Amino acid sequence: MSDAKNTLHALLDAYLRCPVDAARSELEQALRSYQTDWIRAHAGADAPPLPAAAPASTPAAVAKPLTPKPRFPIASADLEVLKRLADGWPGTTAEVARWAWFENRELVALETNPAGKGPEMLRLTPLGWAAIGRLPPD
Repeated sequence: MSDAKNTLHALLDAYLRCPVDAARSELEQALRSYQTDWIRAHAGADAPPLPAAAPASTPAAVAKPLTPKPRFPIASADLEVLKRLADGWPGTTAEVARWAWFENRELVALETNPAGKGPEMLRLTPLGWAAIGRLPPD
């Protein structure tokens, strides 16, 4: 297995010519997960119980957002709109001129107006919350 692993690393380094540590770790994690799932599926009743998830004990692990920040630039005025939405402002498509830009980038989702008619309401998506560096309220 070590030779195959080293060969994969060499291929990634040679052909991508960019830092591939994140891709390596993701591939290795996916392979371990697949192998574990395959073994459990074929072990049947003899499979050992799943390990209990350890609680996050470090502050860095607790504060880390689950959704990565968007990889595209967001203007400061647009960030202000996202922050206002996070603070509870009931923004609508009529009030936000760039609502289509937000929706196309999956920063907001459109919901029907609670009144039953009128402009649609904007709600932050997980990517929108990550863009402003906050976690959605539970």
